[in-house]
Amino acid sequence: MTYRRRPAAGSLLSAVLLLLLLSVTARANNGDPVCDWQRVLGADEAQPLRVVLKCSLRTINNADSVISNLTSTQMDMITSLTLKCSDVIFFESSLENSFLTQLRRLNHLDLEYCKIKYVPPAVLSTSRELKKLRIRTHNTDWSAMIMELHSDSLRGLSQLRELDLSDNNIWNLPKELFCPLIGLTHLNLTKNRLQDVFELGFSDWGNGPTAPGKSCNTVLEDLNLANNDIISMPDHGLTSLRALRNLYLQDNQINQIADRAFVGLTALNVLNMSSNRLSALSPELFQSTRNLREIYLHNNSINVLAPGLLEGLDQLLVLDMSHNELTSTWVNRDTFSGLVRLVVLNLGHNQLMKIDSHMFQDLYSLQILNLEHNNIETLANEAFVKLSNLHALTLSFNKLKRIEPLHFSGLYVINQLFLDRNRIELVDEHAFQNCTNLHDLGLFGNALRQVPSALSKLHMLKTLDLGGNVIRQIKNSSFDGLDLLYNLILSNNEIGNLTAYTFSTMPLLKVLNLAFNRLTHVESEAFGTSTNLHAIRMDGNSLSHIKGMFDGLSKLVWLNMSDNQIANFDYSHLPSSVEWLDLHKNSIEDLGNYYAQHDTSRIKMLDASFNRLTEITDTSIPDSVENVFLNNNLINKIKTNTFLRKANLSRVVLYANKLEYIDVASLRLDPVPEHMELPQFYIGDNPLKCDCTTEWLQRINQLSVKRQYPRVMDMDSMVCQLVHSKTENYKSLLDLKPSQFLCEYKSHCFSVCECCDFDACDCEMTCPDNCTCYHDHVWSSNIVDCSNAGYKSVPARIPMDATEIYLDGNDLGELPSHVFLGKKKLQVLYMNNSNVVSFHNKTFNGVPDLRVLHVENNQLDRLNGGEFETLPKLAELYLNDNRITSVANRSFATLKSLQVLHLENNHIREFRPWQALSAANSLTSVSLAGNTWLCDCDAIVGMDNWLKNNDFPPSTMVCSDKTTPVATAIQKCQSDRDTGPSIHRPFYNTSVLGTDYVPFVAASAGLFIILMVLVALTLVFREDLCLWAHSRYGMRVCKSPAPGETDKLYDAYMVYSIKDEEFVNHILSTSLERFGYSLCLHYRDIHVISPVYLMDSFLGASDASKRIVVVLSLSFLQHEWEKPVFRTAFQACLERAKTKKQSVVVLLTTTITLDRELQALLKSCDVVTWGEKRFWDRLRYLMPDPKPMASAGGELKKQHTRPDLQSNRREDLFRVDDTTDAVVVDKIWTVYYPVDTIAHHSSASSCL
Repeated sequence: MTYRRRPAAGSLLSAVLLLLLLSVTARANNGDPVCDWQRVLGADEAQPLRVVLKCSLRTINNADSVISNLTSTQMDMITSLTLKCSDVIFFESSLENSFLTQLRRLNHLDLEYCKIKYVPPAVLSTSRELKKLRIRTHNTDWSAMIMELHSDSLRGLSQLRELDLSDNNIWNLPKELFCPLIGLTHLNLTKNRLQDVFELGFSDWGNGPTAPGKSCNTVLEDLNLANNDIISMPDHGLTSLRALRNLYLQDNQINQIADRAFVGLTALNVLNMSSNRLSALSPELFQSTRNLREIYLHNNSINVLAPGLLEGLDQLLVLDMSHNELTSTWVNRDTFSGLVRLVVLNLGHNQLMKIDSHMFQDLYSLQILNLEHNNIETLANEAFVKLSNLHALTLSFNKLKRIEPLHFSGLYVINQLFLDRNRIELVDEHAFQNCTNLHDLGLFGNALRQVPSALSKLHMLKTLDLGGNVIRQIKNSSFDGLDLLYNLILSNNEIGNLTAYTFSTMPLLKVLNLAFNRLTHVESEAFGTSTNLHAIRMDGNSLSHIKGMFDGLSKLVWLNMSDNQIANFDYSHLPSSVEWLDLHKNSIEDLGNYYAQHDTSRIKMLDASFNRLTEITDTSIPDSVENVFLNNNLINKIKTNTFLRKANLSRVVLYANKLEYIDVASLRLDPVPEHMELPQFYIGDNPLKCDCTTEWLQRINQLSVKRQYPRVMDMDSMVCQLVHSKTENYKSLLDLKPSQFLCEYKSHCFSVCECCDFDACDCEMTCPDNCTCYHDHVWSSNIVDCSNAGYKSVPARIPMDATEIYLDGNDLGELPSHVFLGKKKLQVLYMNNSNVVSFHNKTFNGVPDLRVLHVENNQLDRLNGGEFETLPKLAELYLNDNRITSVANRSFATLKSLQVLHLENNHIREFRPWQALSAANSLTSVSLAGNTWLCDCDAIVGMDNWLKNNDFPPSTMVCSDKTTPVATAIQKCQSDRDTGPSIHRPFYNTSVLGTDYVPFVAASAGLFIILMVLVALTLVFREDLCLWAHSRYGMRVCKSPAPGETDKLYDAYMVYSIKDEEFVNHILSTSLERFGYSLCLHYRDIHVISPVYLMDSFLGASDASKRIVVVLSLSFLQHEWEKPVFRTAFQACLERAKTKKQSVVVLLTTTITLDRELQALLKSCDVVTWGEKRFWDRLRYLMPDPKPMASAGGELKKQHTRPDLQSNRREDLFRVDDTTDAVVVDKIWTVYYPVDTIAHHSSASSCL
């Protein structure tokens, strides 16, 4: 935004604008439209300063609230107004005739994203000073939303100079729309759906010169019709545009242009018809447009150029016919004859096969010629000899094989010549003798075997591309004479060696590309005298070292040595000026720094990834570095303080290495200033081992608060190996608990312990023989793992602070009392698979914190009670897969914290969990499967109740006969209890009847379940079934027609908003009437002159209809519902419908919020939503069944178009065929609307 200061007035204006900005901002904070004031320097001298008001609002209807809050002084200041509507949600906008009346000085108006469907007549006629108008609805984002204009929409804008109606989805234009715009010079209609040029109204041809038509817009200079659907350009379609200079027709569907399509366009300078479907052009096409300077015909399908097409266009400067299908048959010596001023000619991407010496004979002014992507095999001698002013010639992607001495004869001023991607094998030594001014030469992708000797004559050459050839050797004299060359490309050749002083003849060389050759050896002084070299690419070769290779290159900044075979590297081999170094994909084992040059190095980017590095130190990385890539190496160690003194460090990539342990000191940084971002480290995909020394790694990003540690960016993908875990060896770093970071120890004595020198010292940690012990970094976790250690009894010297003990896989036998005494911190104990025979009541005495106990897969045969009474915190108890036959009721009496209990696969016959587990209030999982239960009915009933209350299924439990499921026994006991006095006996399935009873019960239960499922499905999908039956067979299964409907005249009365008229008329009513429904449409068939008769019309139309259909949309709420007269009439209509039990159907077009009053009215209505699945089936189901259509017998036909009642002719009220009974029609009319009423009320509904 540009400002211009003025002495006093400028200061006053600034103060006023500041106050306006503050006031508008305050209103924005209250939810009003957000506006911004600007002062803009204008190009017009009469108005050097423009005051612009830009507002963002929901719809254009909210503009009234903005303008109404302005004072008269503020309104007089505004010369430019921009209103940008919301583009997040579809909100329709409507233009009102008076919303800009008060802005008398307005000359620029911009309406952006406002969804305007219709532009009313003279809507902006009060803005007579308007000079620029832009309305862009972006309706192309909503394909169903189109914008329509009235023939008088632009009336009153006689001062308008620029009109932009682009991106509005306009399909048609009314007749003479632009005629009122007598001063219009620029018209933009891009991105619409226009098809017919005549609709624009720019033809005054009429019936010919003797009877011309109306002439409009004769001063129009710029017309843009790009991105429309125009198919053809007819004769005389734009004859009135005699002042037109620029015509844009690109990106249409034009496949035909008439001979006289541009008649009358005598002032035309620019014509763009690119990206169409043209295949041929008439020879008379440009006869009336002799002043053309630019023609763009690229991206068509033109395969024929008629002789004489371009004849007489002696003012033409630019001609682009690329991307067509032109062949040498149609492009010949006469094609460009007479184009003496042509400067740019583009014939690329065609099918030319040869260039003869006469093709360009008249183009002596041509400066740029593009012939790329053709099939040119032959160049005639002196083919370009007449092009004495040619500066750039492109012949790339053709089929040339040789460059002869006279091919480029006469090109004395050419400075760019591109011959890339041909098949050139030989360049004659005299080929460029006339091109001594050449600056850029491209010969990439040919078949040259050596550097052409013809280059020695190009003393002005600056860029030379010889890449992609088969050159094998470069001599010291290969580039003689190229004193000014600064960019040399030799990539993708077969060069094997570079001798000393190879490039010594090019003192100004700055960029050298030798990538992807076969270099194995480069002599130490190969670049010796090229002291200006800034960048060298030698990647993709077979070099084994770089020592001495770059000595003397004091200005070298950019060096790429990647993808070679370098094994030994030292920073001393590089000039200190290097800032960008790429060494990836080599065999480097160490980033040597023999002379400790990290203080003098300037390297900012270092890529040493995909090498064989094993260790990095502070000397491996220069202090100047910013970005370091060390991924995909073999790095297993980062030394302490490696990244200290790296003040500019920004990123370090270390993923995919062999790092197992990382010391926190190895990532320490110098304090990072507050204004700088912390360095970003990537360490993922390393085989990290999470022991007690790496616990900090999980908190590294919290340590970065001190700004002495980096931020690890890939923490969420880091996985590490656990030192000790019975369940999983690898786990995500972020999922680990601090207690899982463990280290192994043999013995440990705390500093406060004073008895370590004596036996039986409780504070001394000594790991038992054949065991492995672990601890975390603060010794809060102490794990003793004696699994499968061959112990016959519990080891005596288990550390007293042990938190987890693993004794599984031993042979422990009988566990005596107090065997774990003193282990006050023990929480987890594993003794599974240890041949445990029995517990003593005091076995677990002294371990009050025990939470998990595993004694599964042992030889326990009974629980006497009292074994676990000293374990109040026990949460998980595993007793499965033992030989337990009985469980005392008090065995679990003290386990109030028990959550998981496993007793499966034992020999338990009787267990009363509702008694034994009554103290376990937090029980979540109990496993009792694999036991054989005594199925006594007394016990079974209690078991059934307990299983139901705890949601534990009995499906895996069987009775002691090992065949009868407990579930079956429960059902039998319940059946016996219901049919007679219960006999307390065990239930066994022994009789023949019992054997046959089970499948019978199962089959009956299955049939009952299937029946219930079918009933449930029918209830759930009853609406879909009803819709299917009605749409397929016309059957109303769920709803029958209401009584008294058969004598109604109409099937439905539709109430809707005037804004939805197009939707209702063209979509809803058309589709329903096609099915035979007779409809009365509110705005089509009811014509109310005075609001007094609106209620009568409502009630009369609803009484004559079987259904009332309300099309409820946002427009309905904003317009119709807000009108008191309409609301009162609509309420009366709905209330009468409720009284008469008449069905009301609400059709929602979008999701909207209703007020309470409307919600109450529509509470009992049927609702159907536009766009929902099976919309039409559902709507027809809610409608009454239509009457049959007229048969050949001459029965009364249904008609859906009703005439206007104002004709007062009874015979016009219904359209009937010849066989219609006139008496019946007269009777129907009399019943619903008496004749005397018709005579006195001309505003009555035509539906009635």
